[in-house]
Amino acid sequence: MRDKPVETILLSDPSNCKNNRFIGHVHDPIIESKKRLTFAPMAGLYIHIPFCRKACHYCNFHFSTQLKNIQPLVDAICLEIAKEAPQFKHSLRTLYFGGGSPSILSNSQLTQIFEAVAAHFEISQIQEITLEANPEDMIQESLQHWKSLGVNRLSVGIQSLNDDELVWMNRAHTAKQAIESLETAGEIGFNNFSIDLIYGSEKKSLSQWQQELQWVNSIGVNHLSCYALTIEENTPFGKWAKSNKLKTPPDEHAEEQFLYLSQWAAQHNWEHYEISNLSKAGHQAIHNSNYWAGLPYLGIGPSAHSYNGKSRRWNLSNNALYISGIQTGAPTFTEEILTKVDVVNELLLTQLRLTKGVNIQQINLLYPGFEELKRPIIEKLIRNFQIVEHNGHWSIPSAARFLADAITVEMMLDEN
Repeated sequence: MRDKPVETILLSDPSNCKNNRFIGHVHDPIIESKKRLTFAPMAGLYIHIPFCRKACHYCNFHFSTQLKNIQPLVDAICLEIAKEAPQFKHSLRTLYFGGGSPSILSNSQLTQIFEAVAAHFEISQIQEITLEANPEDMIQESLQHWKSLGVNRLSVGIQSLNDDELVWMNRAHTAKQAIESLETAGEIGFNNFSIDLIYGSEKKSLSQWQQELQWVNSIGVNHLSCYALTIEENTPFGKWAKSNKLKTPPDEHAEEQFLYLSQWAAQHNWEHYEISNLSKAGHQAIHNSNYWAGLPYLGIGPSAHSYNGKSRRWNLSNNALYISGIQTGAPTFTEEILTKVDVVNELLLTQLRLTKGVNIQQINLLYPGFEELKRPIIEKLIRNFQIVEHNGHWSIPSAARFLADAITVEMMLDEN
């Protein structure tokens, strides 16, 4: 769990979509297999590394713990890079290694992917190269190698400073390892960190959450991603909850911790610029900010997503089928062509998560008559202090951001 990519908001959770359906018209990959997305200048490249040492009990992202299969997957990723690059006509602005756990790769495997990117893409204008890393992987030799490759931002999966909670989540590191990993990275010369924390679990009291945020202030990181623990159906936590083996706190438990986070951010000069993301001045995540702005990106690897403003596609979430398809030329992705309604709804889904909100003029240009059509809903939300209209934007005030999903659904358009 990291600086959560927008595709996980749009596609992995049907409850986030109007009428519990995926946005867009899904096309069979066999029919669409010869199509390739075209991109605007300065796009982002996302590479998904679907391997982890352990399966976290809360995680529903695509990953495998069968580490013997890493090298064939790395080879397939490099082959996909070579296949997709000719259609990708513009410079990269950002490169993001997500997962899974990209830090699990050996130095030679990570070098192999970097060399493939450098061989096939224009990289002279890259501003940000992010690697998601787990504390147990952040040893001196690996950190030095990552830095030598050009990684200039680490997104570190800490999640908690409570060892009991870490064991409960089935994380592979301890709180001590988490703290020491950041110290080691700083000694190597890294100075651009994002760290992940999870709040709202039965194992985390408000006082523990306050202590974790106090620690954040003491260590000098400049970006923070905070996620409320969600119980996903096809995870160990989901199965335990279904059989009543897992206690699920009331929503107010997570809401209280979220509201404290917002208050803490305001008091300590953190910009809470997106619902789950906070930064010090000048340190917003460029790659994910481009997602939220609706800019194009190309996704490489199993389950990775791509977007060009007109269509969206996602690769197979099956490592063996992905590797086979890349090797043989068989279809490896599904594509959806976005309608005008889809584009507006995606904009609402992403930009209402931002502090600045969604640009009213942009919405009206994309869908003439939107404001008139939705005016009764907008006025109701304004009366309920759930939406504010300011500087040409609709935004969700801090006190209502915990309800952002429900508010956004009210703002969205129906297809018919």
